[in-house]
Amino acid sequence: MANTARPVDRVGVPPQPGRRAAPRRGRTGEGIAPYLLIAPFVVSFLALFAGPALYSLVLSFYRYRGYGTATFTGLDNYRSLLGYHQFWTSWINTGIYWLGGTIVTLGVALLLAVLVYSSAIRGKTLYRPAIFLPNVMAAVAASLIFQIIFAPESGVLTALLGVKLAWNQDLFLGRVAVITLRAWHSIGWSFVIFLAGLTTINPELYDAAKVDGARAWHSLRHITLPLLRPTFLFALVTVSISSLRMFAEPNLLFSNSVAPPQFQPIMNQLYLNLQSGQFGNAAAAAWLIFIPILVVSLIQFRLLRGEAGGGEH
Repeated sequence: MANTARPVDRVGVPPQPGRRAAPRRGRTGEGIAPYLLIAPFVVSFLALFAGPALYSLVLSFYRYRGYGTATFTGLDNYRSLLGYHQFWTSWINTGIYWLGGTIVTLGVALLLAVLVYSSAIRGKTLYRPAIFLPNVMAAVAASLIFQIIFAPESGVLTALLGVKLAWNQDLFLGRVAVITLRAWHSIGWSFVIFLAGLTTINPELYDAAKVDGARAWHSLRHITLPLLRPTFLFALVTVSISSLRMFAEPNLLFSNSVAPPQFQPIMNQLYLNLQSGQFGNAAAAAWLIFIPILVVSLIQFRLLRGEAGGGEH
């Protein structure tokens, strides 16, 4: 008579060596939990950024004063802005503020970071917060302080130099004043970025260069600057985005409300259209401001990513 195999009860039997235990099915809550964690960001992004941005894009094709019926005008708002002389003057001012302020900010911040990081400098605990302190100050307060410094009649510079300089009338001097204010207010943040980047450089490289007879300048040129390129590009991105959307500094430096037309930044085009109730023009101005800033940011991020990828090899 043939033997009939009886089923073996496997309950309580440990898994055999070499065999993988069957994966446990996750609970329903474990699958939903990641989506619940990111839900506040997604909701706030859609409600506070994506939704208003899409609405402003639609509004830029209409003439609307905030009440009544909106009239579709097509590209008329964009044409009127692009054909407006002050629009291009504001962009030129913003470009000069950005270029001059970036050069001064990054140059001085890098120099201060190298000096503070150097072992020959004492009192680092005092210098670090002192250099970063202007960045903590609000842009309005910083502008009012520099308004006193650059006042043509009774300013600090006028008293020190003994010459009345028309900072609020001369185009070159006025732009220099804005660049000086902008650089002073933003050097602290770039200083912290460069200081953090210096800590990633192996000190043995400087010791080896010193043994080979290299001077401080040669170490800075051949060790510090090449190894700080990714840090420099990151600082450039942050300073550029902040400078291109500058608003408070030029306006409050020359007046208590709106700067003279020859000193106005591009953000004034958005503010003045909103103030006059031209919401369609304001929306079009916002997009004409956003697109160049986006292009500059993407180029700089591309350079930053390419530098990081090159460092991996």
